[in-house]
Amino acid sequence: MIDTVPAVLLWLVTACRAPAAWRDRDKRALWAAFFFLSVVMTIRPVKVASSVDTLVHIPNFAALIKHLSGLGATHAVLVFVHTMSEQSTAGLKARRSHVAVPIAAGFIISALFFATPQRREATDLLTEYAADGRIATYGVLWTTMLGMALISATALCWRWGRQPDTGLLGHGLRLTGIGTTIGMAYAVHRIAMVTLRYLGYAPISPRTDQGISSLLLGSALIFIMFGSTLPALPRLLRWWRDYRDLLRLYPLWHSLTEVVPSVRLDPPRGITAERLTLRHTHQRLYRRNIEIRDAILDLRNRTSGALRDQAIAHVTSRGLTGAYADIAAEACWLAAVKDSRFRGKPTRGEHHPPASGGRDLASEIPALKALAAAYHSDLASDFTAQCTSARPPETNA
Repeated sequence: MIDTVPAVLLWLVTACRAPAAWRDRDKRALWAAFFFLSVVMTIRPVKVASSVDTLVHIPNFAALIKHLSGLGATHAVLVFVHTMSEQSTAGLKARRSHVAVPIAAGFIISALFFATPQRREATDLLTEYAADGRIATYGVLWTTMLGMALISATALCWRWGRQPDTGLLGHGLRLTGIGTTIGMAYAVHRIAMVTLRYLGYAPISPRTDQGISSLLLGSALIFIMFGSTLPALPRLLRWWRDYRDLLRLYPLWHSLTEVVPSVRLDPPRGITAERLTLRHTHQRLYRRNIEIRDAILDLRNRTSGALRDQAIAHVTSRGLTGAYADIAAEACWLAAVKDSRFRGKPTRGEHHPPASGGRDLASEIPALKALAAAYHSDLASDFTAQCTSARPPETNA
């Protein structure tokens, strides 16, 4: 569980960030960091690692993949932290780590790995083969590279995360700094254990060593993940509000535009497709607002004043007053004019403003949500039933 939860969370974040990384080059470092960290945590469990080794017929090959991915992740995190630091403080141009350093380290540890005879599957390569000088060098080099990158990242996080007026970006840097600090503890622990085992000392059991490593690594990844995501939290919340409002307005939009299909820009999607379409939520919500208002305007011009007056009388008889009574009355006659008998030819003349709304999307959406609730209420259903059972009022000529 200690490996599974971070792995699932990391893959989810990686998948969610892929479209943005594809569009924006500056976001690719963070996506690469999450991708490499996802690989690390996915093949970390012994059963998964053994399956990979069996598939390629190379003992402990999963350990090499994990360590190479770790090098890629640390370099990507360092690049990302540099970018965040430059964004948090105007004029900052910190020196960036060159990509040749982790690539060279990757070639060296790969050469040491394949130069070491390995006849058995190891639960932890660096622990069980620690007596071999090549694997000991492999482990020390890998953890040293990891530690150096984390030291640089930690220094940047704590230095620039404490700058004034950095907002959520500064908080994100500090959370990332906590994660990289825990990562430094992980690197120190691994270097110490590899060195001691090479010298013939075993202060703790391999199982305890693995548990400590898993706890430190998992904790570091969680803090880094949340710290890097925090600056995007406002955008995420805006997306969620727009997505939620899109789904809430879908029934009203679908019902009205079925009656007035000419207001639709695109062919309608089913509710399932609507739920699964996660991109461009703000633009879609803006368009949905326009199409609902256009449909209402068209239906108002086709509806007789007698029917609207009847709707006002209906809501008044239920004890409703004020602005909500106006919205409820509009919902009632809109529900009734779905029946073609209550619609006439378009009229020209005095413009009737909507019962509620505003000048921008922020004020329009609450009004439309109130209208949608009234449109699907028992009040509107009762009005429609009364109109249908009675003689239809005179329609527009």
